[in-house]
Amino acid sequence: MGRFGLGRVPFTLSQTFLLCFLYYLSGLVLIAVGGLAQGFFKEYVQFFNNELSTPAMAIIVLGCVILVISFFGCCGAKKENICMLRTFAGLMGVILILELAGGIAVAIMKSQVQDLLEENMQKSMNEYGLKNDSIVTLTWDEMQKDYGCCGTKNSTDWEDTWFYTNHTDAFPASCCAHPNDEGFCKDLVYENGCFGALRDAGKAHMVIIAGVALGIAVLQAIGIWMSCCLIKGVRERYEIL
Repeated sequence: MGRFGLGRVPFTLSQTFLLCFLYYLSGLVLIAVGGLAQGFFKEYVQFFNNELSTPAMAIIVLGCVILVISFFGCCGAKKENICMLRTFAGLMGVILILELAGGIAVAIMKSQVQDLLEENMQKSMNEYGLKNDSIVTLTWDEMQKDYGCCGTKNSTDWEDTWFYTNHTDAFPASCCAHPNDEGFCKDLVYENGCFGALRDAGKAHMVIIAGVALGIAVLQAIGIWMSCCLIKGVRERYEIL
């Protein structure tokens, strides 16, 4: 398939089709990355609420939308259909604007989420142990085991909780690697608090989301430009014919 406009368009339709196919694959990548992030934030929803779960869901939705939009680009490039190419370029432009707006919103609420995370962790410690199978108890135990941490900032945070005062000044079993025979921790508890570990893990997930979204945004900008050039090239060719 030749180049359009007597060499004025620096790429072929097949190259544009390949780019649109890459959009399709990028949509699948977004869904996978969003799913992983959503799983992480849902696991610790008691601490993050839904502030960071929402961007993860938005990434999944965006991936699904890109799958649909890429169809117009692939068909438009394959069939030299101006209407489909215009639809592809227009929808990609809208998605690009929404991505930029979403990125700004996440950057603004970043510090607010960090303060909320610490507040929720401190508050939930008072609910630990009230019910052995409660979500709060299970989440704290899993988090302290996974990250090798104890308390929000450090182990002394437990000393002001219901669990500590009602279990003869003992820490939860998940606060140390080797609990005593009663299933509690009396000494050798983990030195580091869980707030820093959970905060850093949350940031890491957001960095991955932001990096993937940024890379796809660059592809979108290129795709919009290529589509506009092809629309012009197709129109000029048919006018000549």
